[in-house]
Parts: sequence; structure tokens; C-alpha cells
Amino acid sequence: MIAALVPIFFVLLLFGLPIFASLALAVSLALKGFGTIDPLVVPMRMFSGMNNFSLMSIPFFILAAELMRIGGLSDRLIGLARALIGWMPGGMAAATVLSCLFFGSISGSSPATVIAIGSIMYPALVAAGYNKYFSIGLITTAGTLGPIVPPSIALIIYGSVTGSSVGKLFAAGILPAILIATLLIVYCCWYAMVKRYPREPFPTRREVWQALSQSLWGLGLPVVLLGGIYTGLFTPTESAAAACLYGWFVGAVIYRTISISQSLTILRNTGVLSGTLLLITAGASAFSWILASTGAPTKLAAEVLSGTDSPIIILMLFNAIMLVAGAFLDSASAIIVLAPLMQPIAAQVGVDAIHFGIITLVNLSIGMLTPPVGLNLFVAMGIAKMSLFEVFRAALPTIVLMFLALIAITYVPWFSTAIPSLLY
Repeated sequence: MIAALVPIFFVLLLFGLPIFASLALAVSLALKGFGTIDPLVVPMRMFSGMNNFSLMSIPFFILAAELMRIGGLSDRLIGLARALIGWMPGGMAAATVLSCLFFGSISGSSPATVIAIGSIMYPALVAAGYNKYFSIGLITTAGTLGPIVPPSIALIIYGSVTGSSVGKLFAAGILPAILIATLLIVYCCWYAMVKRYPREPFPTRREVWQALSQSLWGLGLPVVLLGGIYTGLFTPTESAAAACLYGWFVGAVIYRTISISQSLTILRNTGVLSGTLLLITAGASAFSWILASTGAPTKLAAEVLSGTDSPIIILMLFNAIMLVAGAFLDSASAIIVLAPLMQPIAAQVGVDAIHFGIITLVNLSIGMLTPPVGLNLFVAMGIAKMSLFEVFRAALPTIVLMFLALIAITYVPWFSTAIPSLLY
């Protein structure tokens, strides 16, 4: 049955079915043709996959990000980033990366980070004389900081399917996100020095203070989110709900950029995005259930460990699998399908579940940059008015930097475990 399940799934994808429908229908057809269980169990498994308390935080995180995006936080974060590092060589490009890091700590989403920062910074970079391919490639890749820096929707899903602590996973994403941002900023400085781009003037204290004061309320959102979790005041779900209240208060009362009609639009957009993501989660849950019920994870573990028990080789193999999967599946589907299979094997060779979660996330973040299903590429196409191939080619140098970061994160567990060890 498992031998038929995966080909059926990919054939359905090729016919153009949505991912959630391909996952659920593949399970139903495999059960009907090769199994002994009534396919009516599939919708039951789909519902139970969504009926998870930790997944309730996903709509709240999406709503908080929408409130802060519509509330004009993007402009203020960009202003702060330019005041802090805009004077460096390639300062405007480096400020773009820092803005993505700031916004990612609020949105938890890669495409949302690309559109919020890219729609403002891409025209600004091109107007300042930066090459348009360098600019869109940088923005496309820097957007991947969104799901890596906490809070992260993808890490919530990983925690729910592996039983890992969401708080520890959030803490584990901090240093890897800083590593990737640092590599991208160094690349920006090097590129600007080679091309001899002019620098922005050094800011005065007043300019820095003004930029900080304008963005301070927005930067308080990650403090509410993470502070509530790590002080034990909130669960991740409760923390996300508190962040929504904070985000609406800042946008409607402090910044005064969110009206009643805009609030209704934000709620509608949040409902659509949340429904899409939870439908994919439901389909992937059914797919994951049939894999587990047939004992596929145990058999796969035995096969892998019979060939080698070296964590270096096993992690190399898993990276290759996840990079390929990330090119064809969105992060939520890939995590729900692959994590229950791979994480137990990784644990048997001594790889911590939290560390493996960050490895998984970075792999799938690279998948956001590779055709045919790289969501960041499609968002960037709309911003730059370029073809898919042009955006992908533009992002190749920064994708190489992502690979370097992946190697470091994979084989140096300290990046993922240092902060969780301190906090817990």
C-alpha cells in the first residue's frame, strides 16, 4: 500500500489538484485499492489532525502579523534598520536583511516577510542604484528569516507532530536566524564594496532615537509573544492571542492606521490564510497517519540504520531528502509527512529533537526558494515583475549562503541548543 501511496500522490499533484486534496485523495485511493480499512476513516483523521490545541495559535499568529503589517509597522522597522546599519557599505541592502529579521519576529511567515519588506525596499534599492537582480534575490532569500526567527508557524506544526516543546523550538531558532542574517549582511557589504555603491550618511543621535521611538511599540510585540511564553505566564496559544490584542491596540490606538473597515478586511484575510494552512495540515495528517499505521517509520529506520549508524551520513541523507521535498511541498505538508518518519531515526543516532526541528526548518526554508513550488519566488515575481527563472537565478548567490548556514546548523548543534539550554 505504501508503495502505491506516494506515486498516487505525485500523479494527483501533476493533474493540478490542490496539495491538501492530493494528500487526502491519495490516502483514500490507497486504502480502497490495497488496504483493509474503510476509506471513510480519512475525513475522521483529517479532523483529528486539525483538532489540536497547539494549532489554535496559527490563526492568532497570522492575525497578529496582518495587524502589524496593515498598521504600518513595515515602514517603521525599515526606518529603524536604516538608522542602525544604513551607513555601512551596502547599508541599504543590509538594512533590508535586518528589516526582514525584525518583521519575521512578528509574522512567522516567509512569503509575508517578502511582500511586507520587499514591496517597500525593492523600489528603494533600485532607485538607489543597486542592481535589480541583486535586490530581488536578496529580498527573496532574506524572507526565509520569517519562519526561522521566533515565533514560527512551521515550528508550531513540527512541535505538534513530534511532541516537542514549542517554547524550546522558538528559542532554538534565534541563533540560526542571526547566523543567516549575518551571512547575508556580510555578502551585502562585500557586494557594495566591489560595485563601489555610495554609502548613506552616518545618522545623528536624534535620527536614531526618532527611528527607535517610532518602531518601539511594534518591537514590543515579540516581547509580548516570547516573554509570555518564557516567563510561564502564557502557553504559546495564549501568547498568540495576547499578541493579537496588542497588535490591534498598537495599530488602531497608537499608530491610528487601522480603521473598523480595515479590521474586517484583516479578519477576512486571516480567515482565508488560516483555512488554507489548516486544510493542508488536515490532508497531511491523514497522510502521516497511514504511514504510521503501516509501520513505515519503523521499517525505514531499520533500513537506514542497517546501512550506517553515523549521524553525519544520516543527517546528510535527510538533508538531501528534505531539500527535494521542499521543492515540491509547502513547509506544513513536508513537516507533517517527513518529521514523524525522520525524527525517530535521528533520535536513535543521538540527534536532539529540537536540533532536528531547526535542521528541518532551514531545509524547507531553502525549498521556499527553489522551483517548482517555491512560494517566495512567486511573491517576488509579483514585486519585481520578473519571470520565475529570473527571480530564481537572481537568488542563487544567496541560496549558496543558505546552504553554508545549513551545513553549520546541521553539524554544530550549539546553534540550536545553546539558548534552549540556558532558558530551560
